[in-house]
Amino acid sequence: MSTGSTRRAGGNLTVIWLAIMLVFIAELFAYTWCRVQSIRVGYAIAAENRRYQQQSMIRKKLTVELAHMRSPKRIETLGRQLGLATPSTQQIVVME
Repeated sequence: MSTGSTRRAGGNLTVIWLAIMLVFIAELFAYTWCRVQSIRVGYAIAAENRRYQQQSMIRKKLTVELAHMRSPKRIETLGRQLGLATPSTQQIVVME
């Protein structure tokens, strides 16, 4: 009977060893998955930051262009090219 009990003890030890190894391997997979997700999120954040910077630059350029387009001097020049003249004081109507 002593050989049967030693086999059981050796079998139990093997099962415990396999369980510990499976837990360890599962932890390694979970850690690796977390690291990969962290790197992916980091790349996504960097891409969005670049996109934000590009859109900020475009917005600044459009603001400057809008100021140029609204310039009274430019509008006056375009009006003269189209044959328009500055209105006289009788042609101006003040809205209140």
